[in-house]
Amino acid sequence: MKNYITLLLLLITASTFSQSTSKIQKKVLLVVSSYGKDNGNTRPGFEFEEFVDAYNIFTQNNVKVIIASPKGGSVIADKFDATKEKNKAFLTNENTAFLLKQTVATGKIDANNFDAIYIIGGKGAMFDIPYDPSLQDIILNLYNRKGTVLAAVCHGASAFVNVKQQNKYILDKVKITGFSNEEEHVFMSKWSNEFPFFLENALKAKGAIYQKSNFMLENVVTSGKFITGQNPASTKSSAEAVVKALGNRPEHRSITKQDATLGFIKKFLNNQLDKNELRKVSNAGSYHYKLIATYGFILIQDTKDDKGSLENGIDLISFSKPYFFNENFQLLVAKTQIKIGSLKQAKQTLEELIEKDFLKKEALALLNEITKS
Repeated sequence: MKNYITLLLLLITASTFSQSTSKIQKKVLLVVSSYGKDNGNTRPGFEFEEFVDAYNIFTQNNVKVIIASPKGGSVIADKFDATKEKNKAFLTNENTAFLLKQTVATGKIDANNFDAIYIIGGKGAMFDIPYDPSLQDIILNLYNRKGTVLAAVCHGASAFVNVKQQNKYILDKVKITGFSNEEEHVFMSKWSNEFPFFLENALKAKGAIYQKSNFMLENVVTSGKFITGQNPASTKSSAEAVVKALGNRPEHRSITKQDATLGFIKKFLNNQLDKNELRKVSNAGSYHYKLIATYGFILIQDTKDDKGSLENGIDLISFSKPYFFNENFQLLVAKTQIKIGSLKQAKQTLEELIEKDFLKKEALALLNEITKS
């Protein structure tokens, strides 16, 4: 009988140990740039909302987060909306408000204590993140250990550009993404001309297989240990991909109207919308219609002669018109309709502007040109 009791105790102990080890909390090193100064006016910093989105995803999914930066101490983000709910929540919570004032210097980090690294983007990342030797050592440590993850979003992927293993770049033949040349062009900042390199070009130069989506739409690429997000819109999904790679199942998260809107635009451009989703466009409140129209406006302006892209831009603005009407957008639609030879539609667009007494002089001039031709 005593032997049976001993055996039972051993089994219980083994079972308890197994359960406890399966629940060991994973740790991710969340890295931000130290370069920022004066809210990004004097020197660009990191993207605050990328940081908050990643931090929230990790902590809500039982992943322990340590925040680091090349210099350590207080770090400065680029200008952001501190009144936005998620930003305000982080800044006013006594458990998080101090975290960005006490980041750990990368030189003081023991990489062996971490299961993953996730590097935040922002223009500032281009100036210090690729050149931090301590950060490169951390990346190499994780690169050479089993079960670890190397992740970044937006310009954060610049951290991988200069990392070598035995004189070979670790990016060689790795599928990866990051802020694209197109996005740099569309959202040109005053710092772009000072960049040491454009990220897409540098990733390709180091042997990476660069993959991109349309500008500012979600795109997450997984390749071996690497998980990368193209832009700010890719932060949540890329962080969730890290959570999955670490063996956790991400908690369900509510989709914000902005996320739903960007998802709609992506599906539209990829011809993936079904009839129900198209009906939602005519349902006020389903999407952020100003954002849809603005995306269409930028798409047209950024497109030269690709008829398909021009038509997509027109459609996005037209979808939004019942709930967001902008005379400048409509004038651009008319000009684009003329450019692609849709003169009947252009005439209708111009006549509506004239009837509403918006940009009447410009609309009449274009209408006269159409009539003469």
